Amino acid sequence: MSHAVLALAAAVSCVGGCVWSLPAVADIRARDDRPLSRRIAAAGCLTVWGTVALLAPLLLTPVSWSVIGVVAAAGAAVTTALAAGSRVHRARELRETERHWAAWGYGTPVRSASSRCRAFLVWLLPGLIVATAVAVAVLWTGPANPGRTAAAALTAAGVVSLFLVLAIVDAARGHAVRRGKAPTGSIRP
Repeated sequence: MSHAVLALAAAVSCVGGCVWSLPAVADIRARDDRPLSRRIAAAGCLTVWGTVALLAPLLLTPVSWSVIGVVAAAGAAVTTALAAGSRVHRARELRETERHWAAWGYGTPVRSASSRCRAFLVWLLPGLIVATAVAVAVLWTGPANPGRTAAAALTAAGVVSLFLVLAIVDAARGHAVRRGKAPTGSIRP
């Protein structure tokens, strides 16, 4: 496949990606009106689409595939780090909210099952991307042979397993808690 076709595909993807990137820009511009976890996730979204946008002109220049691969891998790594940071901050924000609800005497809010599924996907999808990048890097470093192919497959499986364990642990921590009844009587300041 020629570089021009891939550049066109990257450009069309960026145009379609505005569905995610424009709300991300709005989240970042809102600054303190949005939670920190949401702003970090928005930065990750802009990073991934910025990487795709950077790849489009790079594919039209006579650079080697290794340079294009390094740019794509760097974008994927930064995006994964931002996604992980966003998850950490989101968990902290949820714990703080639960403490506030408990302090006010209302019990803790119920976390929906969809948030556990989303937490699972938030860890697993970047894991698949990182595993693919690692496997490509292992295969790219030398001549193709069965040993290198097996090493790439085992390394990718290890990366996916690590992210799968992180996803399971994160989903298990988000267990549903029943909301308590509202206290009766006067409201104390």
